[in-house]
Amino acid sequence: MRTLQITIQDDLVQHFGMEGIQKFIEGELAFQRFKLMEAEIQKAMHDAKDVNWQIEFEKAREEAFKEYQLKRLEK
Repeated sequence: MRTLQITIQDDLVQHFGMEGIQKFIEGELAFQRFKLMEAEIQKAMHDAKDVNWQIEFEKAREEAFKEYQLKRLEK
């Protein structure tokens, strides 16, 4: 992990505060990390030629729905 120093205009610091700016930047970086992970997953799925993703997604959907129903009955 690295520390980054950046220059921020005074009016933005006055408007958002240092903590607000820090939270915004951290949130944006977290979002960008997820976008990178999504791209990697999409590429891996595309490269997996022997997998029928329609069937796999349908199986996962059915399993998730069964789990949802079981948990709902437990209440």
